[in-house]
Amino acid sequence: MKIEEQSTTFKLATGSRRAKRGAFELRLTSMIDMFTILLVFLLKSYSAEGQIMAVAQDLRLPESTSEKKPDVMSVVAVTREWILVDGRPIERIDNILADDRMLIQPLLAELQRLRSLSQGIGELSSRMQGFRGNIAIQGDREITFDLLKRIMLTCGQVGYNNMNLAVLEKE
Repeated sequence: MKIEEQSTTFKLATGSRRAKRGAFELRLTSMIDMFTILLVFLLKSYSAEGQIMAVAQDLRLPESTSEKKPDVMSVVAVTREWILVDGRPIERIDNILADDRMLIQPLLAELQRLRSLSQGIGELSSRMQGFRGNIAIQGDREITFDLLKRIMLTCGQVGYNNMNLAVLEKE
């Protein structure tokens, strides 16, 4: 008799536990352990990344070798067409460049509103930090220094003196 012609059949004893319960039993303990490990890994890797700052769609940030991660703060984004505060459009760049004044009035009004809001939050609870004067400026790499200087002057007038310039990390 050749090996190919042999057939092996498995028979279960009539009194065995497997024959009574069926052929397969699902064990959830090891699956729960695996998902717990995955969840812990994902949470640890997410918290290790620091604060993620969203960049406006039509904004190209300059590159830098700085490795400091951004903190949670309001963001003034300067694209090629708009000035945005926390993602909301404030004023068109063309209107700002046409104006001779150093202070940007719509930006000044929005930053004053944000400052009063954060001061109000700080007064509600002693655990909450109120106004700290931190702001991040995301500027397109093509904007002029004159425009950046006017934005920084406007931020300083409201009390946002701790300015951080957002850049892309150079690899």
